[in-house]
Amino acid sequence: MKPSLLRSPLVAAALLVALVVIAYLPAFGAGYLWDDDTLLTDNPLIRSPDGLWRMWFRNTTLDYFPVTSSSFWLEYRLWGEFTVGYHAVNILLHATSTVLVWRILLRLGIPEAWLVAALWGVHPVTVSSVAWISERKNTLSMLLGCLSVLAWLQFEGSGRRRWYWAALAAFVLAMLAKTSMVTLPFILPLLNWWRHGRLTKDDLLRAVPFLAVSLVLGWVTLQYQLGHDAGPRIAPLTAALATVPRGAVLAGQALGFYLWKDVCPVGLAMVYPQWHIDPTNPLDSIATVAIVVGLIGLWCGRGNPAVRATFFAAAFFTLALAPILGFLPASYMKQHAFVADHWQYLALIGPLAWGVAAADRFLPAGRGRATLGVGLIVVLATLTFRHAAVYRSPESLWRHNIAVADCWSARVGLARLLSAEGKDDEAIAALHQALVLKPDAVPAHIQLGEIQLKCGRHEAAIDAFRTAFNLGGGGDAMQREGVVRAIKGDLAGAEQCFARAADEAPESATVQVDWGRSLELLGRRVEAEARYRAALHRNPDLTGGLNSLAFLLASRPAGEGAATEAVALARRACRLSAESDPAILDTLATALAAAGEFAAAVETAEKALELAESRGEPALAEEIRGHRDLFRAGLPYRQP
Repeated sequence: MKPSLLRSPLVAAALLVALVVIAYLPAFGAGYLWDDDTLLTDNPLIRSPDGLWRMWFRNTTLDYFPVTSSSFWLEYRLWGEFTVGYHAVNILLHATSTVLVWRILLRLGIPEAWLVAALWGVHPVTVSSVAWISERKNTLSMLLGCLSVLAWLQFEGSGRRRWYWAALAAFVLAMLAKTSMVTLPFILPLLNWWRHGRLTKDDLLRAVPFLAVSLVLGWVTLQYQLGHDAGPRIAPLTAALATVPRGAVLAGQALGFYLWKDVCPVGLAMVYPQWHIDPTNPLDSIATVAIVVGLIGLWCGRGNPAVRATFFAAAFFTLALAPILGFLPASYMKQHAFVADHWQYLALIGPLAWGVAAADRFLPAGRGRATLGVGLIVVLATLTFRHAAVYRSPESLWRHNIAVADCWSARVGLARLLSAEGKDDEAIAALHQALVLKPDAVPAHIQLGEIQLKCGRHEAAIDAFRTAFNLGGGGDAMQREGVVRAIKGDLAGAEQCFARAADEAPESATVQVDWGRSLELLGRRVEAEARYRAALHRNPDLTGGLNSLAFLLASRPAGEGAATEAVALARRACRLSAESDPAILDTLATALAAAGEFAAAVETAEKALELAESRGEPALAEEIRGHRDLFRAGLPYRQP
């Protein structure tokens, strides 16, 4: 019997929201974690006034999820870098999705739909999706996906075409938030089959537009994943075919891992150790074979309602996880781990719904069953409350990770924090421990090189970057070695490194910029200009390229300047950086002085100087001060 409180839809929905908010109270005070800087705090598209347009039509980020990026762009204008705002939105999105899950399960006739939704809303496995700002991709795509399913069910019930188009529109937006909903075109017909006991031609035809969207945006995601890989560029189809043997081994093991975490959500971590799998060993594929056999067995027994329901739950779970079972190339799998808690955000609903339905069938009705349900909610909410507190800071997150699932990625994350705090020796020790766990971890070698460079140990830094390159670090590792050689004065060696890096990563704009800077230091300004222009050809919005070319043009010896172009380039760089970079503002001041606009140059230089001093950059401040004094005297700055 349904408790009296739950008989009112509004009260039932409010209780779900309250449960989620209470369970996630520690997450309101969580900090920026891991790649939050890449996606938000250091993302020029978020800061730039025209970033909203560029993230849709000229995207240069690691992935294409413009709906998610747009939410960050809008929120940045509301609360800047105030973390509570972003976490609050994530939690409210999750709470709203919890209510929508309940409404979907009700429409499907799932027993105890409210309890299933409550368990999903407070399950600890969802913490990595909700308490981590970057996983706005998950919470936003989940909400939009739920709206799509609700609209689909409404269309199926009413036959009104507007609901079909609403379902398709919501699905497109969900895919543009994150392509994790890519298998929804298969799940929707599965829903119809389970509800009606058959699958008609119309059911399949209605799924075709959804499938087309999945194929197109899934292909885009593959292009982005492969385009940002460190190694040579591989065609998406070739890369996908190459990962099939891995998926045949990994799929069963991953499904077992996720199911175990659903049942026993303890020892959760941001990153898990990467398993060793051998596609050539038949024994490693036993789990996958067992799951395939099990699904076939359930299908054969589908005439029994309980068996059909079990097949539906198992098929939903498998389909929801299919994109990340190892059959497709994913940079995260290659670099970090084959599994991640946030990957089963959607799939978790399947085991929960099946488990609650089974309990509803076999446990006697009454106060005992209700008590068990409340007890499960309390236990899961308590675990979520405790686990969400781990996300309060990067240090607490990585130290917890090392305690429950020690892996090289967590050690590298901790090393970055220690180095930022000036504890470089401890950071280096953490990196050596990471390399004990995984000697060929390219990011660990690169981070080691960065810290050695920071400590002034140039040869050690070069050794670390060269090791990273030899291990497959590609153009990025060679580019970093070139920077070190340029810093230590080996400009010829630096140029060779940048040339090799350009061969390894021909589409990289930053390699061209660094190559240009080394050429400029060698006095080969014409060649440097060509490299800067090559960088801007690859990425017209690269602030480093715009700034370097503008300063080169503005500071040429008298008679060789191109002041008008330099001013235009510098203004664009300032706009893209939201006028928050003192070095770029100094370039604009230099360009304005070259154009004879000395009053504007002095005013801009003063702003740059104030920013440099507020950011604690005395060397840059002194350089800007020298430029400003020249401009005050009515003189432009010219390179020797």
